[in-house]
Amino acid sequence: MDDWERVLQRKHSAKHIPPCATSDNCTIVETFCPTVTWEANLFGQHMEREASMRNVPRSLLDPPTVKAAPPEVSPGLDIISFERRNLKTWPMLSIDNACKNKLGLSAAQLCTDANQQQPPTAFASLMDSDTREHLHKVIQEQLQQQSLYLVSYTVNTANGQLHLKERGELIVQDGQPVLRGYLLIDLPLTPELGSWPVQFRDVERSPRAVVIFNKNAHIEYVNPDFTRMTAYTAAEMHGQPIRQLIAADAESQALDIEAHFNARNNWQVEFNCRRKDQLPLRCLLSVSRRISACGRFTYYVGTYEDVGEHHNEQENMDKLAFTDPLTGLDNRYGFFRELEQHCANSGRTVLGLLLVDIDNFKRINDSMGNDAGDQLLASLAERLRSSVTGNCVMARIASNEFAILLDGFSTRQCQAIGLQILHTLEMPLTLDNQQIGVTASIGLAIDTGTQTKPQALMRHAGLALHKAKANGKNQLQTFTPELHTAADYKQFVENNLRLALGQDALKVFYQPKFCLKRGRLVGLEALLRWYHPQKGLINPDQFIGVAEETGMIVSIGKWVARQACKMSAQLRDAGFADLPIAINMSPRQFADPDLVDCLKSILMQEQMPAKLLEIELTENLLLEATHSTHTQLAQLKQLGITLAMDDFGTGYSSLSYLKKFPIDVIKIDRSFIKDIPQSKDDREITSAVIAMAHKLKLTVVAEGIETQAQLKFLRDQRCDIGQGYLFDPPISGSTLITHLQHYTTTPKR
Repeated sequence: MDDWERVLQRKHSAKHIPPCATSDNCTIVETFCPTVTWEANLFGQHMEREASMRNVPRSLLDPPTVKAAPPEVSPGLDIISFERRNLKTWPMLSIDNACKNKLGLSAAQLCTDANQQQPPTAFASLMDSDTREHLHKVIQEQLQQQSLYLVSYTVNTANGQLHLKERGELIVQDGQPVLRGYLLIDLPLTPELGSWPVQFRDVERSPRAVVIFNKNAHIEYVNPDFTRMTAYTAAEMHGQPIRQLIAADAESQALDIEAHFNARNNWQVEFNCRRKDQLPLRCLLSVSRRISACGRFTYYVGTYEDVGEHHNEQENMDKLAFTDPLTGLDNRYGFFRELEQHCANSGRTVLGLLLVDIDNFKRINDSMGNDAGDQLLASLAERLRSSVTGNCVMARIASNEFAILLDGFSTRQCQAIGLQILHTLEMPLTLDNQQIGVTASIGLAIDTGTQTKPQALMRHAGLALHKAKANGKNQLQTFTPELHTAADYKQFVENNLRLALGQDALKVFYQPKFCLKRGRLVGLEALLRWYHPQKGLINPDQFIGVAEETGMIVSIGKWVARQACKMSAQLRDAGFADLPIAINMSPRQFADPDLVDCLKSILMQEQMPAKLLEIELTENLLLEATHSTHTQLAQLKQLGITLAMDDFGTGYSSLSYLKKFPIDVIKIDRSFIKDIPQSKDDREITSAVIAMAHKLKLTVVAEGIETQAQLKFLRDQRCDIGQGYLFDPPISGSTLITHLQHYTTTPKR
């Protein structure tokens, strides 16, 4: 049993094709595209509508149910009746004579002869094989469900390309299956706009710019709104390639846009569009590929939307979001966006990242005011711009920190640029009628084509910057793997130090201090030690800096102060009535507004006289002292606490400190003691400090005494107090009292 016999055995009850699912309220594109492409599910409703408009008798649209000769059809109508057999080869049994005008072939040429032989020019020859095969499948599927079928397809005739809608019914004639129905023939599609179908008039009246492209992405049609938008007429655009629509500054997008035509059915792209008058125009092009009911490509329809205003608004928003308003450089967010893009594409080039931190900016800002500080930053930004040329990105990523990304420079060139920036920034400038000098610390990290992640590159540059500041500022440091190792150790310290205090891993040791003239015990210095369960003893210089940076020094410092006060009580109970204890305090601790009240509370709770507590201050604290710091020191002095200046002579020591602050004691740093008596310079410096302090009625303490020669020199210079391993190392609190017992009767020599 062949396909036709199976079809004939089915019962057909449906007499009407389901109506179209669309409505008359479709958008322009939704109305335009189905009209041109005749999608299969719209044909029934559309044929009835067109027949009504053209005064076609309703009977012509109803499929015949009995054998009858094709009705006479007015030559002015585009409807042709037919009867035919074999679906695959389309041999016509009969066809309306109107086919001659429409198809360019007569009925005799299209219809079979008496012997049922296919004519030389068959109707099927007007279609390609793919179309015939597809239509065969579609009609078979429709006739499996109902007695009617409806298809559309394109034929190529001597008069040009025609779009046909075929509606018919399967009947039995002389015992053979026959298809009987009607063809609705649309006008040919030609390049001349005037000959386009009447349905295109709606598109011409559309308020949206519409462009029709052929399979080669060349323009076949543009509507008047497109002309209004671009100033190009339809005649000027006809036959032009898609790249003709793209502005000269966006031609790099042309290949990508052309590739979309064959690769995707629906797509959008935004680009700078070409206008005839050269005015800027930013457009959003939305393109859809149209396929006929037989599955073949027909054309591309595109709509244009002017998004220039939106694009400008977006650019302004981006500028606000990613630009520093003070300097006009990128801000932190904008810089990270650029950094991510460069890192992703850095496989073949060297990336250099410079972090530039303005030294002592806070002091300048506090002394001269915020407006002057802003003016300074703006001036420095201009200097940075003038220092670097080539492919680079500059940004202000923090209050007084700039970032510069160098792309395509060698490591040596990046270092040279960093040094040039140091030189440029330190040149004097005038600010509020004052000439000031500024220095900077710079950290440099290099990615030599290994596609380092942005976060890692920033971290490396930050580590190098930290080293530059720690080494005295006003210098360039380049990241090395050793810095990474040090940073990892620092992270280890930070993580474990938080646990150490609660786990009783921190201990306070006490180093005795002696009167160098009489050799008697006159005091103690409390020194912090950390015993890690795996690492063992960790020296203070390996963790105190981390504690200060993280702020943990505040809580640790309070704990040390309480332990010292507790030890003082134990010493008093053991007979050491007037033995003061010195504790060290950092600038970070003085940033705590509760410092003075906290110390008062500890002294009261532990019943320790304030005169027995000595606080050793760093030079950095005095260098960066604020009004609040002055107040705190004055309050501590009023309590009766002794104030000592630690490590005198190692930093930016100034005699003005001794005048500004209520200092009682000067401690000479061990670096001046260790080479005595061999170093003449150290001998003279130490002698001068002792003499000066005595003139100012200050007590002098020398630390780090390890030899008899050092002790003799200090005694000869009348140094007041000394401490060091020559006398005693730091002693644990648990054994301190026992260790000190013999000092009451036997002075330490």
